[in-house]
Amino acid sequence: MITKVLMGMTLATAVVMQDGLIEVNVQEKGKDGTHVHLYVPATAATWGVHLAPTEKLKEHLRGHREQLQLARTVVKGLEEIPDATLLEVDTFTEHVRMEKRGGRFLLDVDDKGEVVHISVPIRAARKVLQDLEAEAPAS
Repeated sequence: MITKVLMGMTLATAVVMQDGLIEVNVQEKGKDGTHVHLYVPATAATWGVHLAPTEKLKEHLRGHREQLQLARTVVKGLEEIPDATLLEVDTFTEHVRMEKRGGRFLLDVDDKGEVVHISVPIRAARKVLQDLEAEAPAS
């Protein structure tokens, strides 16, 4: 019995983790700054599209099919290029860096008020966009 439970848990973990993890790390600067650091299975995002109330989802997506197609094309392009810095901006008060590294899209922002790091598996982003596009009503 315990073997079946462990095999079931292993299979469930493999299914949930197949798309990797989304990482969100936000640190407010200052003496009493809040720090939030989350790892969320990317599968939660793909499942979220299917769990959202259909009518509400269609209402929010109405008129956005072209933008979803464009976003999917951009993500597909990210999957195909080698690792690279896509954008880097430095000002007197902030630093912003977007890059593609190891199959992930990374965004780092450091400004006067906070430091933010977001990491998203590109494959998971593609799946979410495909699912959203499939749900989007025709214009």
